[in-house]
Amino acid sequence: MVWFKNIFNGTASRVCAAILGSLLATVVLTIGITMLWPLGDTIEKVFAGGVFFFVIWAGLFYWAILSKSGARAWVKVLGVFLPMLLIDVYLLRF
Repeated sequence: MVWFKNIFNGTASRVCAAILGSLLATVVLTIGITMLWPLGDTIEKVFAGGVFFFVIWAGLFYWAILSKSGARAWVKVLGVFLPMLLIDVYLLRF
């Protein structure tokens, strides 16, 4: 069990959370922004989501990569990903 803790708290886990986790969280946030954007028609909503994509991804990437451990990086990324995923699922169903 110690080897799992070492892997999960290691630098590779932190980098993986920063790259993959922030990318997935950004996609979910972009979908949410696109669906919740109050102004314009569908095309303008898609462009609004796309404009924020890089800014959100860069912020999440640096927030995760500057964490003290891999576990903290995953907690940060999942803390953004899971609530927005629930909002997206709710918006897509109704």
